[in-house]
Amino acid sequence: MRTTRYIGILAFLIALAGGSACDRTSPANTEVNNQPKTRAEEDLAEFRDWIEGKTSKADGDTANAKWSDIKEEFKQKTAKLDTRLDSLSAESKEEYKELRRKYETWEANNQKRTSTPLSQDTLKRFNQELLGSANALAAHLTAEQMRDVYTQFVQNVRMRRDSWTASDWDYVDEIYSQLNKKKDQVEDQIPAKDKLKIKALQAEYLALETGKDAKDLYKGVK
Repeated sequence: MRTTRYIGILAFLIALAGGSACDRTSPANTEVNNQPKTRAEEDLAEFRDWIEGKTSKADGDTANAKWSDIKEEFKQKTAKLDTRLDSLSAESKEEYKELRRKYETWEANNQKRTSTPLSQDTLKRFNQELLGSANALAAHLTAEQMRDVYTQFVQNVRMRRDSWTASDWDYVDEIYSQLNKKKDQVEDQIPAKDKLKIKALQAEYLALETGKDAKDLYKGVK
């Protein structure tokens, strides 16, 4: 009887120990390790995403009219993090400093670029390269010509874009804007099938423009 009782107690203790081990290694207990440890770390992750979102673009999303909003956002986000620096690890503090430096350099470079007037000589050169004539958009364009002009423009953008800097894209964007204005003047006369093709070409251009590599603008940052 005594031996049987001891065996029962021993089995109970083994089962209890096994259950405790399972509790210690259960996903419910390890899941928290995959989450940010502090609110400061969460704020840093949000700030990191915001910085990457801003500095990955060098186009209309950062036009002069929006700089006040961007600066205010930066001010608010850094003010919040500054009050929680003590909760960040040494590595996170270093990352925060680097993110601030990246933003400040990007802002200075981008504002300098966008505040510089476009050179008319350079604009003519890009017209020559993209549309075949330095004064291509100065002449009247008929509704029948629009499809071919957009096709030529997008084909040349596709071929040349890898060599362009952010400043070069300013000239390309200006030509695209002028081309759209020309199209609007004869919109009602453009054949339906040509309108569909033009819309497809516009979508391709915007995809190329949005996905452009802005590394030349921030190469001193990374």
